[in-house]
Amino acid sequence: MKSKKHTNALIDELSAYLLQHAHNPVQWFPWDQKYLDQAKEEGKLLLISIGYASCHWCHVMEEECFEDEEVAALMNSNFINIKVDREERPDVDQVYMNALQIITGQGGWPLNMIALPDGRPIWGGTYFPKKRWIEVLSQIHSLSQINPDKVIHYADELEKGLIHFELNESVKNEFNWDEITVSLDKVLSKRDPKNGGLLGAPKFMMPTLLRFIQHGGLFCNNQEASIHYHFSLKKMGLGGIFDAIGGGFSRYAVDSEWHIPHFEKMGYDNGLLLSLYAHAYREKPLHLYHETVDKTIQFLLDNLLSPEGGFYAALDADSIDENGVLVEGAFYVWKQHEIKELFPNEYELVSDYYSINESGYWEDGNYVLRRLDTDEKFAEKHKIDLSELKTKILHWNTTLSRVRNKRKLPRLDDKIICSWNAMLTSGLLEAYISFKNSSYLELALKNIKFIEQNFITNSGVLRRIFKKGVTKIDAFLEDYAAVIKMNIDAYEAMFEEHYLRNADKLMGVCLSLFEDQNSPLFYFSSTSELVLRTKETSDNVIPSSNAIMAENLIRLSNHLIKPEYKNKARAMLLYCKSEIKSYPGNYSYWLTVALRLLNPGYEVVAVGPNSKNNLREIRNTQYTLNCSWAAAEESDLPLFQNRISKNKTLYYLCKNNHCKLPLESIEEVKEKLGLIRV
Repeated sequence: MKSKKHTNALIDELSAYLLQHAHNPVQWFPWDQKYLDQAKEEGKLLLISIGYASCHWCHVMEEECFEDEEVAALMNSNFINIKVDREERPDVDQVYMNALQIITGQGGWPLNMIALPDGRPIWGGTYFPKKRWIEVLSQIHSLSQINPDKVIHYADELEKGLIHFELNESVKNEFNWDEITVSLDKVLSKRDPKNGGLLGAPKFMMPTLLRFIQHGGLFCNNQEASIHYHFSLKKMGLGGIFDAIGGGFSRYAVDSEWHIPHFEKMGYDNGLLLSLYAHAYREKPLHLYHETVDKTIQFLLDNLLSPEGGFYAALDADSIDENGVLVEGAFYVWKQHEIKELFPNEYELVSDYYSINESGYWEDGNYVLRRLDTDEKFAEKHKIDLSELKTKILHWNTTLSRVRNKRKLPRLDDKIICSWNAMLTSGLLEAYISFKNSSYLELALKNIKFIEQNFITNSGVLRRIFKKGVTKIDAFLEDYAAVIKMNIDAYEAMFEEHYLRNADKLMGVCLSLFEDQNSPLFYFSSTSELVLRTKETSDNVIPSSNAIMAENLIRLSNHLIKPEYKNKARAMLLYCKSEIKSYPGNYSYWLTVALRLLNPGYEVVAVGPNSKNNLREIRNTQYTLNCSWAAAEESDLPLFQNRISKNKTLYYLCKNNHCKLPLESIEEVKEKLGLIRV
């Protein structure tokens, strides 16, 4: 094998993203205190470049800048160059993303930041072509040599801005229904009535925001919200953003119609969307929702499942085309002549189904498959029996899949991330509850076992990254929040109480490692090695770790009768309330947490010889929100105290630890449950 001309310090890393840069002429170093110390010793600024393996524009900037000898000479002479995988080190990413938003008013990746040797940022940006990159680096280096005091002043001002970026005040009054209604109206004012989701492009799925629109719509009797929620799910499931052949969602659409995806497929997106669609099916059992869930799980099995039972992080947006060139979306797109050659006798039908026409055209003769309506509507349009159409679709998909799989696959980011795996497992558990498919449960259990064996240490703390038998990096709050949620979800899916005890143990670890004595919010990291120890509060595609923790505290409080947990969640919500009301679209998970406190639902407790099976039947057939579910023949968990029934199954409906008289029939329980606003 031909040796590489250049090799830098990234060669010993596990991250696929860092290894992509290991043979750049740039002398990259991984994030480590010793390299910050080296910058101090050599009197050089830090150049911190942050991205991830499936980031298209990260690849573009690497090719244009970091593989260029002229650029590398400039960077190596004047800076200590640090490469960071944002998925490995979200704490580092969070600090410098906050700084970038202060500097430019927006964020994105690649994230390039110049900082003093102590890590304090002075300047930042995202993607730069070669000429502009050389200009910027030359100007900043010259300024640091000619006027170092000015550079230090920039750092001082940015540091003040970063401190103010953190929330630091609480309000006294809890959320009321009027405030929820106003927040819902604010969110809906930005909805896209034609395409679903929010107006504009690029277009992200935002499952957290859609979850609030659904819950808010149901609790506030807002029919407009409920309609928009289901309309958005339909448009996303039919659009090019969802892979009609292999299943799974891409990260976002570059257009406003969900047609042209940014083709990378991320584990966290697909985990959160699994939960969203599976839950939506219980309210509105549409075939499209079931199909979307099933094909997404098939995508996970085919592409992201490791032999050990963990899920890899992502598939790249780019792959090698027929000319041997790395091109965005090359694996997924089709030429018109390919479809004609594969289906000469059904071309008109196939092209209409997958939009091999003006509505499916992308660029350079390529089409991105999209569907404009459901199978039911398509069968009606073409006067085909639905069962006959489904047979045809299976044949079309099988044929297209066979041909597509001969192409070069997109690159795989093969690190396994703790929190993303927990999100995927929560999605699988939600799918199991909705569809009663034992294979979904088996896959979830396999992943839970993987997490327990590889991410939870003997001392009970979590680690974040697993790859090739090596576990590295202390877990962040995001990891703990997701794993705690997963364990509560697992308990309510199976009623095996060790999951609840695991969740409570991890909550205890969080309280010791991440708690801030001066605020009810949790820190994002367990250490303070960075210029600022941040707290994550705003929701993005992934909900903020503090919002998930607040919900976890409420759910555990209900199960374990720990009022101190619910009180802490309430204090967290009040601490963020001003920001939540001002920017509801950026705090939508928090608003769903507020609904848990406003309308807590019942703790539904079943005890007796057939309690688990009977409670599953109730939960699976009676659509509810915000209920806690607990079942056992006998148990010493707090909810079961003084509740034993040897001969028959009894059901208790409780709120705030006060229970009504026990019910004896499933039908009685169903009658009492429902979406009732209090």
